[in-house]
Amino acid sequence: MLVVPKPDTLTQPYWDVARAGKLLLQRCVQCGHTWHPPLPICPTCHAANYEWRASSGRGTVYSCTIIHQAAHVAAQGRTPYLVALVTLAEGPRVVANILNCAMDDVRIGMGVALTFQEIAPGVVLPQFEPAPG
Repeated sequence: MLVVPKPDTLTQPYWDVARAGKLLLQRCVQCGHTWHPPLPICPTCHAANYEWRASSGRGTVYSCTIIHQAAHVAAQGRTPYLVALVTLAEGPRVVANILNCAMDDVRIGMGVALTFQEIAPGVVLPQFEPAPG
């Protein structure tokens, strides 16, 4: 069973641009805070005035774990898999997978670069892979 995100009015711009190979972040016009995932108001000052900005795609693995037991029916038969918390160059942290890398090679502090993975027709998720060099 594949569970895919369901875009709504707030998140539609995010998903549209992800299909084009870009990661959008929200930035508060009032206080300058940048965040992810999409929210209707700034989590810092609670202003509802934000803009969408493209991420540079650079990040660092902040934390990671290898999942050995499926906690959701959608993950059954897919274990083991690695989940990482990546700190983006812009500041927010995102949950993603690290692709094109053996799970045992992923380390905290490792530089990563944005990539995208189509998980269903028209549904593209931002993921990461080891940064070049």
